[in-house]
Amino acid sequence: MTLDLTKKIPLLERIGFLKKYSLYLKQIDFKVDPVLWIILSFLVSFVVGAAIILLVPELWQLGIIMFLVIADIMIGYPYLKASQRIDDIERNLSDALKQMADTLRAGGTYEYALREVASAEYGYLKKEINTVLRKLEEGDNFETALSSLSQNVDSRLVKRTVTIIIDSVKAGAGLADILDEISEDVRAIHRINAERKTRTILQVLFMVAAGGFVAPLIFGFVATISSVLISTAAKISKDQLIIQRAESASSIINLGIQIYLLVEVFAASLVIAIMREGRISKSIIYFPILLLVAYTTYILGQLLSMNLVS
Repeated sequence: MTLDLTKKIPLLERIGFLKKYSLYLKQIDFKVDPVLWIILSFLVSFVVGAAIILLVPELWQLGIIMFLVIADIMIGYPYLKASQRIDDIERNLSDALKQMADTLRAGGTYEYALREVASAEYGYLKKEINTVLRKLEEGDNFETALSSLSQNVDSRLVKRTVTIIIDSVKAGAGLADILDEISEDVRAIHRINAERKTRTILQVLFMVAAGGFVAPLIFGFVATISSVLISTAAKISKDQLIIQRAESASSIINLGIQIYLLVEVFAASLVIAIMREGRISKSIIYFPILLLVAYTTYILGQLLSMNLVS
């Protein structure tokens, strides 16, 4: 029995994000309260980031980046697992529908066709079909039991498939032929998605190389050279005000570069998610990794250029 703060605090129940997040946790059988998990994620991220800043004050930027990366990974973990679950169900859906169609043509009933699918190895889909069968055994009719599949799987493809099947059963149409057609359509969708990922792999590699390695490395050199030039110019002058302004200018330049890298990595993550997955929400997978790579490269570029200049 887990502590559920979202049900005990009425204000939290009205937050749409927490409702969606609770659904993700439920789908992956992650029995943790969403509010507690988010708080824990920020605490762990803060401890790691603060430890890096305290141990290596010169790399305080890395501490902030680690805070953002760890928080993003921990908070995004349920979404990532839920997405993998949905992808697995959609990938096995066409074969399951084809098997159901063959069973119905052989004279089997709807329930027997579902049991045939449940006995096969269809990953997460097998578990959902078992849930449908359990509802049938509890006395629900076929339409109501099958509707639970679309409720438990947050997939537009699955919802449309279930709706078509239910409408076909109500209309008395030949379900076997319809299942065959749906199976072919689902297989075609997956083939298109696979082709899109294959055709965009070079563009994705270019975005990763440019956003994660080339640009941060160049800006690392730029930050070092600008700092050296400004500090050299400041040393020539004996005016304390000019020296302070020079140091302030150097800090502003470095901060501007780091903010630019953050925005650039975020934009690159969005573009990669749209190109490869077709969904902006998938950027949560690419953003933390690309951000860590970019800032690590930036810091290495600074250290390397500093050694060359000195």
